[in-house]
Amino acid sequence: MKIVFKFTKLGRLKFISHLDTMRVLQRSLRRTMIPVKYSEGYNPHPKLSIAFPLSLGIESTGEYGEVEIDGNITSEDFMDKMNRNLPEGMKIIEADEYNNKKAVSALISSQVYNFTVSFEEEDALENAIKSLNSILDDEYIIERVRKKKNKIKRKTINVVEYIHGVKMRNIEGLEMSFDMTIDINENGSLKVEEMKEFITSSLKKAGRIKVKRINLNFIDKVM
Repeated sequence: MKIVFKFTKLGRLKFISHLDTMRVLQRSLRRTMIPVKYSEGYNPHPKLSIAFPLSLGIESTGEYGEVEIDGNITSEDFMDKMNRNLPEGMKIIEADEYNNKKAVSALISSQVYNFTVSFEEEDALENAIKSLNSILDDEYIIERVRKKKNKIKRKTINVVEYIHGVKMRNIEGLEMSFDMTIDINENGSLKVEEMKEFITSSLKKAGRIKVKRINLNFIDKVM
């Protein structure tokens, strides 16, 4: 059977890589004695995967993983055993049996980020609140540069085309908090630094920006 699970990655764990996140989950699975299935071949490894890895340095309350179990286990038992063996900052908050033939990662359609933006003056905050309503009205073109086989490749993209929605969460003191839904397609998605650049350009006098991924959306139900 397969289990799909949603988990958090908070605090100091935001500084560990995707591979280290996999190692943390694998180590916790070994400690639980849950019988995980392994791949075949010369170098067998647990049938465990994480959907759309998180950027280094970013917290999340909405990461998704998938694991294949050799036997049967209830989602409640799986969550309980794993959470007793996971480090602080990582917690499974939802789990369910997964019957779709497609991998969870193949069903992702978008990701949702929360941004908390600080301002030094109340006037700047008020102007930013007004600007948020029209933040998607104009194009915002950036250039991506990458080196491949000693050749420089450049590509321009319109950031706004990747953003499906902006939703205000709350205003507290000189901070505003809002969510953005970012498209994920065959060309990938926006990088966190690209999102922050867009926000800084669109919301004048924006100061510090705190970022957290809060969910992934799927084209089909996964749990």
